[in-house]
Amino acid sequence: MTFSRVIKLILLVLTFGVLQRSQLGTVTLSGVHPDFLIAATVMFGLIEGREAGAVAGFVLGLMADSFTTVPFGVSSLVYASMGYLAGMLEVTSLPESRVVDVLVGAACTGGGEVLLYAVLKVLGLHSILEQRLVSAVMVQLAMGVLFALILAPLVKRLLRIGVEERPPSRRAF
Repeated sequence: MTFSRVIKLILLVLTFGVLQRSQLGTVTLSGVHPDFLIAATVMFGLIEGREAGAVAGFVLGLMADSFTTVPFGVSSLVYASMGYLAGMLEVTSLPESRVVDVLVGAACTGGGEVLLYAVLKVLGLHSILEQRLVSAVMVQLAMGVLFALILAPLVKRLLRIGVEERPPSRRAF
């Protein structure tokens, strides 16, 4: 990975963190705030592979932990898991297409919301997710679809990723 590509990835991660904390992050859908950071994590996993997805998930999870009232590290655990899972699903025998990216993106963002709820439940913490879990999952599914349809192609173009220059982690299982 070249130095300029690393700088671009760092700037993208910071941009998504700023997006989450901006006025755009205060918008509510069905009483739920969309989580741009987990959708961005899944997008990085889809584009860059499982290792980059896990690292991006850990960093974006630390950002999310600094914004919320959940114990520090919980979001990092969940986001890193979802980033790795998205990258892992891309490595398997799934064909490379936008439809598959949308399905994997939606499944991983929605699954991330469910996993976050489960981890908080295991820790004995009550959160707002208890009352609005279905709404939160639906909003995150929509965010995963939007990120896979709109932002993933833009990020691929920005990073100049073509079909022939897939990251090494996505070439073989």
